Amino acid sequence: MIHQIKLRLSNAYLILGEFPVLVDTGAPGDAATICKFFSERSLDLANLRLIVHTHVHSDHIGSTFELTRNHHIPVTFHRADQRLADRGNNHRLQGIGLRGKMMCPLFSNAKFASVPADFFAEDGMRLDEYGISARVLHTPGHTAGSLSVIMDDGDAIIGDVMMGGYMGGQFLATRPNWHYFAEDFQTNQRSLDRLLAETSGQLYVGHGGPLYQERVKRWRQRASK
Repeated sequence: MIHQIKLRLSNAYLILGEFPVLVDTGAPGDAATICKFFSERSLDLANLRLIVHTHVHSDHIGSTFELTRNHHIPVTFHRADQRLADRGNNHRLQGIGLRGKMMCPLFSNAKFASVPADFFAEDGMRLDEYGISARVLHTPGHTAGSLSVIMDDGDAIIGDVMMGGYMGGQFLATRPNWHYFAEDFQTNQRSLDRLLAETSGQLYVGHGGPLYQERVKRWRQRASK
């Protein structure tokens, strides 16, 4: 079962299976909100079996260092985002459309405390040994190492392949929309098409959402014309 943790700038997700797995950790300073979410549900952060990052940007990996500082929790992301982890900042973002280009100066080079990957998440890798019935899908475009977590029931956590609504999901959160930034927009579009071909349920995004499969498919058909 997927539980959304709404943070200041983004969403993190707790997957409760045989063991708990956390997907993304928000921006620096969001650790307290995640810890409160766990405490309110009588969950122990130390029992987390894995932290998966959909990509290495400050609003998705920013609190990982703080969460893992006192607990040994394995961390994973795709090897293609190691260059961002090495930098410890977002580098220069590439805006999509006018809104994205206007927002680039606000989030380019945003810093975060870097953490090493205990192992790299690979396309097709199963996550059963960490307690959830799911696999990793490499979905590059937003960043070279962007990935999604595909649940066996058809739902998926897809990071910033797209987003819901406007103003980072603050308005019309369930309306499909492209994210503001992508390193390679054409690759990002192909990643979305692959996701739609390999999932059947809700799409849980890094900002806004959740998004409903059929609505996304209709939007994608219009967006490709």
